[in-house]
Amino acid sequence: MASKEALLTYIQQFLEERGVILSLAELEKYNFVAEGALDSFEILTLTMGIETHFSLPVAPELLLDERNGVVGNLVTALMEQA
Repeated sequence: MASKEALLTYIQQFLEERGVILSLAELEKYNFVAEGALDSFEILTLTMGIETHFSLPVAPELLLDERNGVVGNLVTALMEQA
């Protein structure tokens, strides 16, 4: 089972690889959709990476909910569906 910290670390590393450098405190409030940090392909890549790395299925509904554009909200939603 994935922990909140592990998911946050994974997402932080994913964003850093794409030039977005944030502290963990900033990360939870970061809206990667509103900031335009990830295009649709990158969001799909992140989703597939989470599914593969954590064996955690990501429901399509999670990605349709605008609130989940904020990293902390996405992690919370992932933890709730696990």
